[in-house]
Amino acid sequence: MKSMSSKTIGLITALIQIFDVIIHAATDQLEFLRVTSNIVILVWLTVLFFGKVKIKPFASFGTVGVYLLLNLLFLAQEGFTNPEQGNAPRTMLFLLVILTTVLSAILSIKYSEK
Repeated sequence: MKSMSSKTIGLITALIQIFDVIIHAATDQLEFLRVTSNIVILVWLTVLFFGKVKIKPFASFGTVGVYLLLNLLFLAQEGFTNPEQGNAPRTMLFLLVILTTVLSAILSIKYSEK
């Protein structure tokens, strides 16, 4: 099986971030920490693919770390359940954060091998 290209992984990761922001906007639940974490990843992807500067692996993994930290801070402040949805677990948050983290880590590794 042929592995996914870096561009494909980057595109999927960017689409996840945009989807996440759209969901928050559509449900009138724009949370500063969550949206900021999406912007961090989108800026990193933009610099990675369109910037004229080579990003060191440490900076890429640091960006993913900032993304995770912002989402953990959000969970610490708001909890693991969503009162707006009858205290249901934040399943979508966990899914999107896990997908973003895994794809970003793979992208960081692929990019550092170049």
